[in-house]
Amino acid sequence: MSSEATSPRPTKGWTYPGVLIIATVTFAIVMLVDVLLNNKVTQISNVGIAVVTIIASIKVRINDRTSAIWSAPIVWFIALETVGQLAHQSGNTLARKQILHLAYGLANHSYWILGSVVLAAAITTLRRARRP
Repeated sequence: MSSEATSPRPTKGWTYPGVLIIATVTFAIVMLVDVLLNNKVTQISNVGIAVVTIIASIKVRINDRTSAIWSAPIVWFIALETVGQLAHQSGNTLARKQILHLAYGLANHSYWILGSVVLAAAITTLRRARRP
């Protein structure tokens, strides 16, 4: 028996860490542009998280599909706490500014973040179902 017949067929696509790294860097650039243009996080970032999540869901290897599903909240959090710091922040002390920045940054955009998770789950489920 040849080794080709016994080994599983290699799958193409982004790996688990690849999805998180590529999505984080891409979305951080989107949020950076948004913050530099508007001095706050706006609809540009909302649409950006959905687009980045859709691309990750399409490009991820089927075996690593959960990374695309979890990428939206992880990527949003990382971008918000890095490049999002350039946006205008409310509060009178640094601690208060950071707490409000995180709370409002997640709460005000939660529909887009959760919607991106649902999109990723739907896309990866459909891809999995179509797999031969």
